[in-house]
Amino acid sequence: MKNRLTAIKNIAWALAIVLCLLAVFVGLLFAAFTRHKGEQFRGGVPLGAQKEIAETSDSGARPAPLGDGTLMTLPETKDAGESYVDSLYFLCDSTLIGLRDFGILTRDGVPTTHVWTTPTGVLAVADMAESKIVYPNDGSIISAANAAMIVQPSVLVVSLGNDGVANIDQFDFIEKYEKLLVSLRSASPQTWIVCLPLTSVTIDYVSNDGLTPARCAEANSWIQTACVDTGAIYCDALSAVQKDGVLLQEYAYDGRSLNPVGLDKVLMYLRTHAVEN
Repeated sequence: MKNRLTAIKNIAWALAIVLCLLAVFVGLLFAAFTRHKGEQFRGGVPLGAQKEIAETSDSGARPAPLGDGTLMTLPETKDAGESYVDSLYFLCDSTLIGLRDFGILTRDGVPTTHVWTTPTGVLAVADMAESKIVYPNDGSIISAANAAMIVQPSVLVVSLGNDGVANIDQFDFIEKYEKLLVSLRSASPQTWIVCLPLTSVTIDYVSNDGLTPARCAEANSWIQTACVDTGAIYCDALSAVQKDGVLLQEYAYDGRSLNPVGLDKVLMYLRTHAVEN
């Protein structure tokens, strides 16, 4: 009886071993025929995200760059024409609000919907990351990031900083500016973000806002830092209306914001320093 039980036990063990070996063999066959072809794990990016980026790149539009520790600027190009300017979107404060209020971008009697700013036209630097804009298409009040998510502009020109720059320090400025740029990038990854320096002020500008050419020049270096960190492009379009960092009187509306002639000069600079994507 004991010998019979031993024999049964040995047979059971043998069957178990055979079944285990069979399971391993089937698993190896499954892995061989279903493995990913040519995909690799790179830099902590999951395969799914890597594939999504590749599919976006194949859509025909060149993806906007990411920050790589260098300051990207726009070289001079041939004149991209009025149609290029008409394709641009602007997120601006009171210094470039004339793009909307002076009808600079009006075509065939139709006002532009490409200028984004607050209801008052003043966009304080301390509130950049959280402030709301008027979405021109329907008049709703939404964040700039939500507007970018809806429109997915090819190029978005950001002109912010003059409103309240004298009342904020370097670190807060950079933090809020970068937070805004990151939110725009997250909402619209294909958008090329072009950041302009501050317009500065005229030599005889007197106001209680503390704005001076020296303060504007200092803030421009902060904007450059934000561009380096986020991959946005820095475009010195305001040099077209300045001399030695001072806003020229013939281009000023009130000593700090631009008049129609000054705005046309900036737009022409953008036309001849175009983003070619």
